[in-house]
Amino acid sequence: MRPRATRFDSQTLRVLVLKRCPGSPFLRLLSVKFVSKNLGKLIMSTHKTKRGFTLVELLVVIAIIGILIGMLLPAVQSVRDAARRTTSMNNLKQLVLALHNADTAMMEMPPMYGSFPAGNDNPPYGTVFYHLLPFLEQSNVHALGPDASRSYVVPVLQAPSDPSFGNGIYELDEKVPAWASSTSNEWGVSSYSANWQVFGDEGASFATIRDGASNTILFNEKFAISSREVGDPTHGANLWGYGVFPPTIPYDYSVTMPADHLYASSFWARSGFVNRGGAVPTSWAGDEPWRCRCMLKPEFNVEPTNAHPLKSQSFSAGIIHMAMADGSVRRATAGVTDPAWSAGETPANGEVLRPDDN
Repeated sequence: MRPRATRFDSQTLRVLVLKRCPGSPFLRLLSVKFVSKNLGKLIMSTHKTKRGFTLVELLVVIAIIGILIGMLLPAVQSVRDAARRTTSMNNLKQLVLALHNADTAMMEMPPMYGSFPAGNDNPPYGTVFYHLLPFLEQSNVHALGPDASRSYVVPVLQAPSDPSFGNGIYELDEKVPAWASSTSNEWGVSSYSANWQVFGDEGASFATIRDGASNTILFNEKFAISSREVGDPTHGANLWGYGVFPPTIPYDYSVTMPADHLYASSFWARSGFVNRGGAVPTSWAGDEPWRCRCMLKPEFNVEPTNAHPLKSQSFSAGIIHMAMADGSVRRATAGVTDPAWSAGETPANGEVLRPDDN
C-alpha cells in the first residue's frame, strides 16, 4: 500500500523549523519563510520517480532517425550534383569568354595547334588551350612555353563531376606513340574538349560561323581519360597541351589520314574529329563525305573504362554541357540525335537543327 504524504500546517511547520534551526530569531524566521515557500516542491520531489527510455522506445527513435537520413541523403546528393554541374558550366563560361577576349585582342581565334595569331607562322606553337592561358589568368603558366607548361593542372579545365580526372596528370606509357619519352611522360588533362571543326588548323574568326553563334559548339564536356576493351583506338586522354600539325596545311580531309600519323591520335583535347574521309554510313547525311568530322552524338551514362576515346561524354546522368559561340552555356540530353549534335559542331554547313532541341 502506497504511504500517505505527510500534511504540514503552518503551526506544525513553525515548530519543526524552530527545533531544527537554532540561533537567532531572525535566522529562524527566514528559515520558516523559505521552507513555507518551497514546501510544495520539496513534497513533490519526494514522490517523483526518474524514468528512462524503454528498449522499444529506443528502437522506434532509431528507426525514425534512419528513415529521416534515408530521406535526406538523396536531397543532399542532388544538391551536390547541382553544385558540380554549376561549377562545370562556370568553367565552360570562362573558356568561351577567354576565347572572345583572345579574338578581340588578336582579331582571330587560336587554331587547334599552331602559332597565335595563326598567320605569323612563328613559335611558340601550342594548342588552343595553351594560347588561351593568358586570358584565363594563367599568364605565369603560359610564360613557361608549350613544352614546360603542358604538365600543369589548370583549375578551369577540371570538372568536379569528371570521374576520370584524378590528380589531373596523365602519365604516358607503352600505349602511347613515339612521342612518349622519359623527359615528357607527364601531361595535364582537361575535362573539356575544343571543337576541331571550328578551330581547325589555321585559326578562325566568329565571322566564319555562318550557322549562327547560338547554334555552334566551341567547347564541351569530355572524359579526361577514357578507354575501352575493343575498337580503334582503345585508349585516349584529353591532354590540353598535346597537338601536332597535319601532314600538310591545308590538308584534304576527304582522304583518310594514315592511321599512325600523330595528328590522328586520340590524345588531343579535341572533339568533332574522326579519322575517316570517305562517305558517311548514315541515312541522314546522304552522300556527304566524313571529311574527318565526327558526326555522332556523345556517349551518355558510360564509365571512363568503357568510353570511346574520340567521342564526347556526359558527366551527369543524361546531361552534357557545352559552351556556344555566342557565350552561352547550354546542355543537351541523352535524347539528342546524331544529326542535331553534328549540326552543333559544324560552324557553316547550313543546318537548322540545334543540339539542345531535344
